[in-house]
Amino acid sequence: MFPEKIGIYEIKSELGRGGMATVYRGYDSRFEREVAVKILPPELLHADPQFRARFQREAKIIAQLEHPSIVPVYDVGETEDTKLPYFVMKYMNGGSLSERIKKGIMSVAEAARILEQIAPGLDEAHSRGFIHRDLKPSNILFDSRGTPYISDFGIAKISQGTGTMTGSGIIGTPAYMAPEQATGDSVDGRADIYALGIILFEMLTGKQPYEADTPMAVAIKHVTDPVPRILTFNPNLPPDMDLIIQKAMAKDRNDRFNTAVEMVQTLKEIAGDFGPEKKTQTLTALRTAVKQKPTDGKKKLSPTTIAFIALGILGVAAAGLFLSNRNSLPVASEATDTAAPASTATVTSAPTLESTTTSAPATETPTLIPPTETLAPQIPLIGGADKVAFLRNNDIWIMNVDGSDLRSVTNDARAKSNVEWLPDGNTILYVTGKTVKTVNITDQREEILTSFASAEYFDAFRVSPDGQQVAVSVNRELHIVPFDIGAFTANTTKADLLAMNGCLFYNNIGVKNVWWSKDGEKLAIEFSAPSGANVADTIRILDIHLCQASEPIRQDEFPAARFEFPLEIVTWNWDGDTLFALNSNIRNDGFGNLVLYNTFTHKAETVAPVEGKCCYRDAAFSPDGTYLIFAFQDINLGTASPIVLYYIPTGSLTTEGALEPVPLPDGFFTRRNDAPLPVFRPHQQ
Repeated sequence: MFPEKIGIYEIKSELGRGGMATVYRGYDSRFEREVAVKILPPELLHADPQFRARFQREAKIIAQLEHPSIVPVYDVGETEDTKLPYFVMKYMNGGSLSERIKKGIMSVAEAARILEQIAPGLDEAHSRGFIHRDLKPSNILFDSRGTPYISDFGIAKISQGTGTMTGSGIIGTPAYMAPEQATGDSVDGRADIYALGIILFEMLTGKQPYEADTPMAVAIKHVTDPVPRILTFNPNLPPDMDLIIQKAMAKDRNDRFNTAVEMVQTLKEIAGDFGPEKKTQTLTALRTAVKQKPTDGKKKLSPTTIAFIALGILGVAAAGLFLSNRNSLPVASEATDTAAPASTATVTSAPTLESTTTSAPATETPTLIPPTETLAPQIPLIGGADKVAFLRNNDIWIMNVDGSDLRSVTNDARAKSNVEWLPDGNTILYVTGKTVKTVNITDQREEILTSFASAEYFDAFRVSPDGQQVAVSVNRELHIVPFDIGAFTANTTKADLLAMNGCLFYNNIGVKNVWWSKDGEKLAIEFSAPSGANVADTIRILDIHLCQASEPIRQDEFPAARFEFPLEIVTWNWDGDTLFALNSNIRNDGFGNLVLYNTFTHKAETVAPVEGKCCYRDAAFSPDGTYLIFAFQDINLGTASPIVLYYIPTGSLTTEGALEPVPLPDGFFTRRNDAPLPVFRPHQQ
């Protein structure tokens, strides 16, 4: 049996039960959404009198660990009757990586795609001092759209007290445990990198690198046995894949990749995502960095160390921390924390494309089997995107995300806006005047989709992520109607739009712009609202999944209600989940300060990622929300400052530093007040 309610959340079913928590599927009636409710066991309260105070303190910190690739914490609280602490998190119904691995081994490309999406989140957590300590396939969960998230950050931190549940410093799951974890030493973010290497090994082979009859024997193998050769398990892999595993799972943490992003970038380079020249550079760096240990013997452990590992592993097992998870939703963490304070990670989330050597010179260079075929150059990916469209001198240009294959696809020099890729990946939709047009990027054929010539205002035309609906603002009235290119030509008036029997007609306020959520169930709309004696641009988030069945539920409204911002929002963008990017107007018709707003924490932050300088405009998120592209003008260079484009991981936006711009020809943007409005194209499989 399970409780009917936990706090304000109606409980529908039990999802999983483990040593550290029981997880239920719940329903939040306030926001009409399903959630996962994780309730911690009473043993924690009984074992540590200070636990409740520590839970309240640490839960606030964990709730601030926000990243698009980390399962968000919506709420924390205590049950009314037993006063047991609980977390409320996003409900993940797309299964776990563990379940996907059981269905069969993955290709290198598929493994890279999944790890690329979670790596920035792991690095962001490390940069803020959070170590997962129990990273494994069952803690990588997918939403309904197949986007991966890291779950269970912070459970080990919450459980930390003056002592541990086991009486030892060993925590985690033995199959994914770094050597320093197994021996009870202090850990940093590189312990998670080690676990990520094991996860990659398992994705590509279907097996774990170390197997034994007991958890203690597995833990000891992580300390004593050489890193297995992945080609022994799957000889069909690229021969150089062994170098990545050797570096990620190096016994000495100083020999591992410094960041998860570095590891994934190297994986993509080995796979040929950045062309043969970059692959050669990467191989050279890896061959220098990887330390080939002798394979004819094992590292010897002292009896004291073996006894310590045995005590720790047995204690953890007795605490029920090795129970297997049987569900794909956020389930009980299988880790407790160490007694010693966690050391703060020294890694950052900025991408590094070449490996870094931090240890002594290699004693032996691994012999590699020459590849049997040369991989053709492939278009690189950034944040799940392979191309970018943007405006220059009122015409649409496209390029690969690395700046290659730069070309224009229109040449009429007429003012354009609302540039977006349609789901087919080969068509760009845009607005010019009061006309909606499309252009095919292959043959540059342009077609008129529709025109609202008689309207006083035509402000927005935004197609939903699945291509099934479109949000149209005509005369500041919002229509959400079916999107059919073939049938839309005849729809040119309000009456035509109403006759389409769409999802929603909304005229409570004058809508000037709109963005869809990733799941297509919410809209963010821009309108003008009174602000004292003035009028201020305002953004409101509406839940529209019920369509006309009820008034759309208002989920948030900003800036005025949340943070200070100038009256004018020049441009804004939404990652489709919790993060918004807005820019003000300081110079050249729209370059200004860049502000990030988080709808979960209700906090805003002004960021200046390019060496702490102003000014920015037209920031846009990548399809998976892990990268941001924006236009920049250095205010210190005066009116002659050129316009340049930058990409940056969203986890690094608060880190000011020197960045490399997207490689475009010198003086490419000739007008200082150009609005590039860049937009990513989701990778076409």
